[in-house]
Amino acid sequence: KATLIQKIVNTMWFANKHDNGIIFPNHFKPFPYLALALIECCTDKWTTGTQTDITFTIQEYCNIFKSHLNCLQAFKEATKEVGVLPGICNRMYE
Repeated sequence: KATLIQKIVNTMWFANKHDNGIIFPNHFKPFPYLALALIECCTDKWTTGTQTDITFTIQEYCNIFKSHLNCLQAFKEATKEVGVLPGICNRMYE
């Protein structure tokens, strides 16, 4: 279980009744792969173990985002018979 990723999801989209995850549940259940790939980019802030400010630019993170998304798609395909990634994304919503 990736506690940091779940904490980011909860803080960004489910912290209160006005957050998008609560208002638009159809967009967040299951949790979208695109958002998961974006969160993986954001974890760079924590590479030292504590949060540090980093510059987040399209030029720097576009290829990283695409790489994360490609990895998620490959993982989904490799585990499709048992539905691992859809299961993870459903649990992230719950």
